[in-house]
Amino acid sequence: MDIVVKYCGGCNCQIDRSKIIKDIASSLGSGYQLITDTSFTPYGAGILVCGCSTACALKKELDELTGSWTVIAGKAVDFQELPEDRLASAVIEKIKGMKREGE
Repeated sequence: MDIVVKYCGGCNCQIDRSKIIKDIASSLGSGYQLITDTSFTPYGAGILVCGCSTACALKKELDELTGSWTVIAGKAVDFQELPEDRLASAVIEKIKGMKREGE
């Protein structure tokens, strides 16, 4: 499954965005690929990485890339607050659940 990764501008980061994505990439395993190049659409899923709870990068035009976004917004995944050290594992669970549903 190809997963597009989009970031906010990073003006008010309350989390280590790059560490979270590295943790996700290293834990997903085979069959998953994180991609930041948005020129190939649509993707199987997307991760929107916003450094704070405002989630300013969450825009309607992102639906052109994929209809299945998982949003990290500060210390929350899909607007459910979690400790920062649980963000990556919560995203992994959601992505793997999407893949199972699509099989």
